[in-house]
Amino acid sequence: MPADATRVQSRSVFDGDTLELTDGRRVRLIGINAPEIGRKGRASQPFARAAANRLQALVADGPLYLAQGQEPRDRYGRTLGHLFNATGDNLEAQLLREGLGFAIGVPPNLALVRCHAEAEHRARDARRGLWGSQPVVDAADLSEGGFQLVKGRVHSVQRGGKFWWLALGGQTVLRVHQDERTALPRPPEKMAGQTVEARGWVIDRRGQRSVKAGHQRFMLPIRHESMLRQMR
Repeated sequence: MPADATRVQSRSVFDGDTLELTDGRRVRLIGINAPEIGRKGRASQPFARAAANRLQALVADGPLYLAQGQEPRDRYGRTLGHLFNATGDNLEAQLLREGLGFAIGVPPNLALVRCHAEAEHRARDARRGLWGSQPVVDAADLSEGGFQLVKGRVHSVQRGGKFWWLALGGQTVLRVHQDERTALPRPPEKMAGQTVEARGWVIDRRGQRSVKAGHQRFMLPIRHESMLRQMR
């Protein structure tokens, strides 16, 4: 547990990766994306309720300690942080080990990215929780935006402006900023023909005026190596 972690108390849990503290702060846990609970008439994703219930049990079990990220808030004003219990165990890693979320590393908040990746790896190998089914979508079958795990073959690689664009099957393209190209497992120009698994928040660009005719509908920004792996 980081030395600068401060003691906090949970007031309520919204879902498997978000909670509110008694001091009024809403905290978005770093390094994990839990399945979404359905709202406004939408159905919950598989294991969404299980993830929320498990987080509720974890935060109710003794004192909590919060370590804020290097980037302390997101665009919604939520506090970005890691939660630990009294013995120093990281709660995000616990949820990931139980298969109740996906590990995700977003710069600059990368302090526990390897820990979280290993926790997810254990759950995936054991097919625990959401890994008991097949949460990875083939790029050719992608039909909506939001957080996704996408698998596909890189058909082409192009440089445009400040970005590298890696086109997968169907209407999906990966975008990598030139300053973050180390997120790729090999140099961009050598990625064509490789089969990859990418994860992150897919942007559905249908109807956007800035998207030119013929461009792929779905765009997935890749910002860190934990968001992309080359398949054997």
